[in-house]
Amino acid sequence: MRNQKAEKLRDNNYYTLAHKGSLDLNHPSMKKLLKLCEDSNFILDMGCGEGTRINLILATINTSPQAYGIDVNKLAIEKARKQYPKINFTKGNLEKLPFKDNFFDLVYSAYVFEHLMNPETVMEEARRVLKPKGMLVIIAPNFGSPNRRSPNSKEKKINKLIKGFLSDLINLNKKNISNLNWTKVEPRSEIYTIDSDTTTEPYLNTLILYTKQNFKINYFSSFWDQDRLSLFQLVFKILGLLKIYPFYLWGPHLMVVLEKNEKYVPSL
Repeated sequence: MRNQKAEKLRDNNYYTLAHKGSLDLNHPSMKKLLKLCEDSNFILDMGCGEGTRINLILATINTSPQAYGIDVNKLAIEKARKQYPKINFTKGNLEKLPFKDNFFDLVYSAYVFEHLMNPETVMEEARRVLKPKGMLVIIAPNFGSPNRRSPNSKEKKINKLIKGFLSDLINLNKKNISNLNWTKVEPRSEIYTIDSDTTTEPYLNTLILYTKQNFKINYFSSFWDQDRLSLFQLVFKILGLLKIYPFYLWGPHLMVVLEKNEKYVPSL
């Protein structure tokens, strides 16, 4: 469930920026998501906001899947229903999805996990409503990477870099982990700007290790090719592009495409 303080930032400025951001389908993660949507019959957008992204996806692909969107924010759902009446929008909690088991071919979440308080619970719910071999797609900023921070982070860069790198070395030989341990941050209370409502710092490495228990990982990337040129990141980027661990996991964004395993092993 989203942090209540973050919810207060939902104003007209937010919806203007959210709508604008949802119009961009040029990022490699969006192109991959489009292909997966085209191959699916029943789709759920978790954290759909005011519905722009799911509507644009439907308008772009060559098939006509049955699409659903869910968001905790009442105003967002009201806007979505008014703007896109042909899509099934529901106000609801991502931690307790109001859908039956084994219903969707594809569940995706784009730039939502950085706002969640309990991402593990949301993933378990997404898994529940997926059909066997259905796909869960998670796209988010890679704020939890040792070389990155969210706008709301108060941690010193050097401290996070050292601590994160050591943690990656510890995780090197682990097959899986029982929880994500993503860092929590406090959203800013001023007028909304991009990512000022971040409450959690997602990290690709721990996401991969956590999801290995109950999903087959079909694809993942941290999108180093999308990183802005920066002297601070240059060495890490070179190492990342050379596929050297853990640096290939340190890019600016994260995406995982997860396939629901037939055998269910609860991780909570």
